[in-house]
Amino acid sequence: MEHQPPSTQSKLHNHSTDPASLPQRIWKFKLHYLIVIPALMLIFIFKLLPFANGIMMSFVDYKVFVGLFESTWVGFNHFAQLFDDEIFRRTIVNTFVIKAGYILVSGCIAFLLALALSSIRYKLLRELFSSLFLVPFFIPSFVFAFIFVYILSESTSPFITSGTLILADASYIRPTIVFIEVLKTCGIPIVIALAAIASKHASVKRQNSELKSSISYSAMNVIPALKAVAAFMVLQLSAIMSTDYELIRSLLNPLVSVTGETLDSYIFKLGFLMMNVSPSAAAGVFQFVVQLLFTIIAYFIVKKLFLKQLFSEHTDAVIKTANKGRSLIGIVTACLYSIAVLFSLYMLFIYPFTGAREAGQSVWNFISFWNVFSYTVINFVAVIIFLLMTVTLAYPLTVKHLPGRSLYKLFLLIVISMGSGMINEYIFIRNLELVNTIFPQMFLGFFNLAAVFVLKSIFNGRHADLKAQAEASEKGELHTFFTLFIPKIWKPLLALGVLQFVALWNSYLPSFIYTSQLEKQSPIMKLVQLASSGEMDSTLMLQLGALLSLPSVILFLVFRKWLTSEVFIGQIRKL
Repeated sequence: MEHQPPSTQSKLHNHSTDPASLPQRIWKFKLHYLIVIPALMLIFIFKLLPFANGIMMSFVDYKVFVGLFESTWVGFNHFAQLFDDEIFRRTIVNTFVIKAGYILVSGCIAFLLALALSSIRYKLLRELFSSLFLVPFFIPSFVFAFIFVYILSESTSPFITSGTLILADASYIRPTIVFIEVLKTCGIPIVIALAAIASKHASVKRQNSELKSSISYSAMNVIPALKAVAAFMVLQLSAIMSTDYELIRSLLNPLVSVTGETLDSYIFKLGFLMMNVSPSAAAGVFQFVVQLLFTIIAYFIVKKLFLKQLFSEHTDAVIKTANKGRSLIGIVTACLYSIAVLFSLYMLFIYPFTGAREAGQSVWNFISFWNVFSYTVINFVAVIIFLLMTVTLAYPLTVKHLPGRSLYKLFLLIVISMGSGMINEYIFIRNLELVNTIFPQMFLGFFNLAAVFVLKSIFNGRHADLKAQAEASEKGELHTFFTLFIPKIWKPLLALGVLQFVALWNSYLPSFIYTSQLEKQSPIMKLVQLASSGEMDSTLMLQLGALLSLPSVILFLVFRKWLTSEVFIGQIRKL
């Protein structure tokens, strides 16, 4: 931070110790309260109301034809029945084991690969490896899972002709899920840890040469990477009872559900397949309470210990290394992990297009231009509203002494912990008569409130002094919003929008829940339906999966420069 003249420092000091009364302070920052009203209204309508209904459902014996408020009150009976249910208890154990395994394995691999990449002398090669490791994240979960279903199924695999059926063995399903999920998402913690190392190098670069030469490799590389990976693991704990439902559902079958079924799939099956609405709602409330507790704990741990590793003020960070031996080891280590990534990409984007296919079948017969266009438009509209919500909800958090700021952050953390895809949301959408339309895809695409904290942290980490100066100058918050806040955050904001579009395009769950008419389902959901029906050859399925993955992968390649480690932090709870 640059040195400020005495007059400016005095103004900032007087501002931070302003003795004005609470009403005066609220009036001074009135724009921050007004600007969030539209976003809060959307949160109230599409998140809080369905969630409140879900809480109510968990305490009554809900009957569809009777209604919520006319249903019989049963108190905590559903919760007691859940914990008496062996299957429910087993899914909690499965969820915890799979999630803990993912956190541990992804953390260890990210730490080792971040050190390996930081040791490579050539910046271009480091960027090539880190970008390659991120590509699987942009492939839809169903498509990525289907690659391994194809590889591990004896009837389709070009590699397995006999032996153990891995996906039909309950003892193998947990490590298989962890392996596939790590391969798909591990690029994110790798990039976060690598950015922490780069930030440390940039910080040391500003110091004198004698001090730089005395700093050890451990202090320059190991400790920053370790702290960044620890922060990633803590943030993952905030979603300890959630998993990638679409990926796991694509890998499960009745033979392995005893060790592979997680809480998300249990809640979905109970509510949507068995129509046990109240027990499903009770399980959702349990999941929310646990994750809210872990979310609050994770927030304070990261804020206290790891914020500097995640959000650096150094935007021009460059890693410098002169050790040729260490650089060679780094290249070899990165190449070993690249083999697994490249193999999965080869099986999706190259292998299906090299072999013969059944006569009369073409992937283009299963793609509707109008369907692709309509979902592109609806997702784009959802992203625009998401961006407006994110920027307006983040702006009040840039004022450190805003009255009610702590309660506001707690409210956002509560909403983050609510999740989505629950039976109560479906009933709410059904009551609005929006089932079998594409609008639920748009409405539910408004929300990723983790992005609010990401945007706030990016701005505060780099420009907090400018915001304080603007407050002291008394030019007005509206002026500051358009001349300081928006110009400083538009690139990460746009990058967050790209990731939100990718999340909407890649997910089939909203269409799966709210649309039963095939012609109105999303492109990815149509692929899921074709896989279930057996209408399409497996190789053709991979071809279609490759084509439907291209929009997300192309967006990644186009906006790679803006998709920084800080931006990816907003995706951690979705992993």
